Amino acid sequence: MLVFMLSPRQQVDRRAVLKWAAAGGGLVLCAAWWPRSGAAQEAPPAAGSSRTGASAGAKSESDAARLVTAWVSIALDGSVTLIASQSEMGQGTTTTLAAALADELYLPWDRVRIEFAPFDPAYRDPVYHWMFTGNSQSITSFYEVMRRMGAAAREMLISAAAARLGVDARSLSVATGAVHAADGRSVRFGEIAEEAARLPVPAHAPLRPDPAFAGRPVPRWDIPSKVDGSAVFGIDVKIPGMLLAAVRCAPRFGARLSHYDAAALRSKPGVVAVVEVPNGLAAVARTYWQAHQALESADLTWSDEGSRLGMPRALPAIYRERLASGPFHVYKDTGDSSAALQASAVRRTAVYEIPFQAHATMEPMNCTAHVAHGRCDIWVPTQGVEITQNVAMQVTGLPSERITVHRTLIGGGFGRRLLADFVKQALLIAMAVKAPVKLIWSREEDMTHDAYRPAMLHEITGAVSSSGVLTALTHRVVSPSYMLYVFPRSAFPQARDWTQPLLPPPQYDPMSVEGVIDIPYDVAHQRVEQHRLELDVPVSVWRTTGHGTNNFVLESFIDELALAAQVDPLQLRRTALAKDARALKLLEVLAEKADWSRPLPRGSGRGMALARAFGGITAHAAEVSVAGGEVRIRRIVAVLDCGRILDPGIATSNVLGGIVWGLSGMKTAITFDSGRAVQSNFDGFEPLHLWETPPCEVHFVESGAALGGTGELGPVPVQAAVANAIFNASGRRIRTLPLSESALRLASGRA
Repeated sequence: MLVFMLSPRQQVDRRAVLKWAAAGGGLVLCAAWWPRSGAAQEAPPAAGSSRTGASAGAKSESDAARLVTAWVSIALDGSVTLIASQSEMGQGTTTTLAAALADELYLPWDRVRIEFAPFDPAYRDPVYHWMFTGNSQSITSFYEVMRRMGAAAREMLISAAAARLGVDARSLSVATGAVHAADGRSVRFGEIAEEAARLPVPAHAPLRPDPAFAGRPVPRWDIPSKVDGSAVFGIDVKIPGMLLAAVRCAPRFGARLSHYDAAALRSKPGVVAVVEVPNGLAAVARTYWQAHQALESADLTWSDEGSRLGMPRALPAIYRERLASGPFHVYKDTGDSSAALQASAVRRTAVYEIPFQAHATMEPMNCTAHVAHGRCDIWVPTQGVEITQNVAMQVTGLPSERITVHRTLIGGGFGRRLLADFVKQALLIAMAVKAPVKLIWSREEDMTHDAYRPAMLHEITGAVSSSGVLTALTHRVVSPSYMLYVFPRSAFPQARDWTQPLLPPPQYDPMSVEGVIDIPYDVAHQRVEQHRLELDVPVSVWRTTGHGTNNFVLESFIDELALAAQVDPLQLRRTALAKDARALKLLEVLAEKADWSRPLPRGSGRGMALARAFGGITAHAAEVSVAGGEVRIRRIVAVLDCGRILDPGIATSNVLGGIVWGLSGMKTAITFDSGRAVQSNFDGFEPLHLWETPPCEVHFVESGAALGGTGELGPVPVQAAVANAIFNASGRRIRTLPLSESALRLASGRA
């Protein structure tokens, strides 16, 4: 989207919107202007500082002369900046999107910089019409947008150069930040950007036929600053006059603070204020440690109300009660599954249990807020820009144009940072003390006041014919909604607090059954239904959303059916994929790369799993050995088809990180004791260690299909692949996670 910012001497409204409909009306160009005054200048609105190569940095005084579009900023020196709609949490999205823009402008990579956009409707996801980063949606939604906007900018610059030089635009070429004429003359982008902004936007700007960066690894702009320590995450933000805050919320969900000694707290070293927040108390001090220590020593009394959810190990009894009684919402019902099951040669039923999970981001929740002089500035590592903007409007009472969200790099998102509960706290504290405040949650606060991945109970029944064909699958799920805190709030005009849970209508809330309502296999008779369990502990999305949990159930059960039918698991899947050439090819590549037919020694086993999710297809194979209660994962092989791979380095990193994430989820779980989370730090919630991480291989199959995501696709099938391998090595069927529920633990896979 190409729109240029006018210089300060030109009087304009804050937003001027230029709309352009391309063929089919799918392309809209619009402009947005943001004021450069006030507290927003006191801290870096982008992540890091200017450096050689593509980088993000704080804006300088020279920016007053800069001409900016919604996506492209061209400075007087000709440097080009991508205004990134998407957040960066290590997934590399902003690098790939910037590379697409640079390609269309024929810019070398060292001429591109990146800055994060504040909230504006221009940056909403074109599919979901919501400004967020998640669901492996960024590249799928924005890659072609970046190409088209880069191409439009290029053609406008060429037209402006043609007018300046007095030549035919068709005789001009673009390279290294300038437009070049055949007679040797040239003009830099910065010299003609203002003229270009006044030209009509071309309706059909041609895309570059040979993008230089597509399909090649590009150096990531965020890595150098992360290596040398100069990267700015939310927890690193510093602004003049800033105070630090710690918070303590009720240990039992739903309880309230009933008594505390404010005077005693204010007498602690460095403490300047004590502020009540919903269900808790914040201490504000000169340093974070002073605030934290004050709360640690405080005598806080909590009410006895709230959740009584208890589950020391197994899921609460209410899950099995609802599995038996419902009611259920039917999401899929094809064929006649009941009759097909009755007539089948082989029929099996199994029940699987999935635990609650914490997000456990390495950077705990934090937010810096300053509300003064009729403005609100927020510095925050967030995935949910639009939710954050609206929560700020609700808390401060200010209109949207008086609120600016400055995004930083994110030290782990995984869906947790789509929420804005911690932003609300920071705003309330900053407004109470009338000063800028950085709120930091302790690790214990972060883990015991998460919005957890829901626990789920699955009952699955399937049938296989005498010829080894999957004929029927029925799936009954008991699970809370994943969408309580992240379903687009614009669907709830009555909502006055966007940090509170809101239950969407069931027909718009299929996340708990995704991956089982759209399985890759050809099965004539299917029924999928869910009971949406309402609990009094917060739950929300978690990396892989519903796909990861449901794939563990589905693909583990496919192996159970193969065993019952005395069919090789690979062959059963081949038969069920006979009508899907793309998925079948992927499976064949996996069998080859994983040496599926190679015999293994006694005590070792190999397992596989297949998934269609996030616009792509992936299959994993795991090779393990089991001795007593010790599981060694010897090897993981992952094969993915995401249409095409724009950056193999970033895609591979995403898949490898996803494998580690999925394996961690086989170790960890959150349990509750009378409404209180039991696990409060990494000593009780222990993700995968480096020495437990097995050798992993990643292979890509490029089918040319539509672009799919890699950030959340990688973890989806890994748990089922490992569980199936464990069974083939030991005869132990894993139907409950974590592995400790089966008296198993992971050991080093490299021994």
